[in-house]
Amino acid sequence: MAACRAGENTTFPFLATVRSLVAIVVSVLAVAVVVMVIVFVHRPVEMGFQSYGYVQTIEWWWNYNNTTRVYEPAKEVQMLIIIHALNPSGRGQIQGNINIVRIMDIPNASFVEMVELSWFKPDPERNVSFELQPHSSHRYRRWISLTQQGQNASLYYLYDRHLVDGSLGFPVMVVVETTYKPALSEKSINKTYYCWPVTFLRSYPSIPDGGEVACKTEEDLEYKVSWQNPPPAPSPPPAVAGNGTSPSGT
Repeated sequence: MAACRAGENTTFPFLATVRSLVAIVVSVLAVAVVVMVIVFVHRPVEMGFQSYGYVQTIEWWWNYNNTTRVYEPAKEVQMLIIIHALNPSGRGQIQGNINIVRIMDIPNASFVEMVELSWFKPDPERNVSFELQPHSSHRYRRWISLTQQGQNASLYYLYDRHLVDGSLGFPVMVVVETTYKPALSEKSINKTYYCWPVTFLRSYPSIPDGGEVACKTEEDLEYKVSWQNPPPAPSPPPAVAGNGTSPSGT
């Protein structure tokens, strides 16, 4: 009996210490879980973007002069841009706005010193302000005129650098500058999204579906980004001799 009591006297304090340690660990874990839940619930909902895989034109950016038998830059070309704003979260709606859309050529296979083919501020009447419910998306579709003069004066650049790339296409970056306000945030957020690689090409009936290209923020892109305006076109632009068929052979 004395031996048993001696064993009890040495065992019970040890078990009490273990129980105390377990209780402390459980309490710490419970507090950590509560903190994580609070942070998750109050974290602002983030907006995402996707670009359609193509920026398309319905005309060539060059003309063939039957009199002089040379290719010349087109006077005006319509370009189609399609982008989607996304709310992948299930925690609340987002009030969003598209401020500026830019199309960048990447002549040196680098995000530094890209060439801005076009930029525009969407018309307020063209569905650029929107509300995104949880797990929903908003589609923005716009035709833009490319010209030889003014804000979108890039047709000579396209003619000079991409005369033979109409059907095959060439890679560009779609840049979307936005402002949005998550449901759980008191402040609006300005954020720029970079969509790459998107293909710039002339549309044709048998073109395959372009799919969707995910857009990244500057933090996610992990590359320095810069661009410049296309060089001014000479006057008159130099012509290229041809036979009236597509320079790309299609």
